[in-house]
Amino acid sequence: MVKKRKARKPIARKITYLKYGFVITEHENHHCPRCNHVLNAGPLYQPRYCDQCGQKLTFAGIEWKEDRELGFAREGCL
Repeated sequence: MVKKRKARKPIARKITYLKYGFVITEHENHHCPRCNHVLNAGPLYQPRYCDQCGQKLTFAGIEWKEDRELGFAREGCL
């Protein structure tokens, strides 16, 4: 398993969810490039390895973005 030894950058994906039940919010998740597991990463904590497959990770050069509020949900949306 030589591929696990080389540090790889995680994959960033944007998701939308309802914050407080009525505010539509856009959030950026980071996923393992090998197993696609969601990493519990942020500006204050970056794991060195994926806790599911053991892939070595590097967060060098990643720009952390704050959650962005897109608006308010109407009844029956999302």
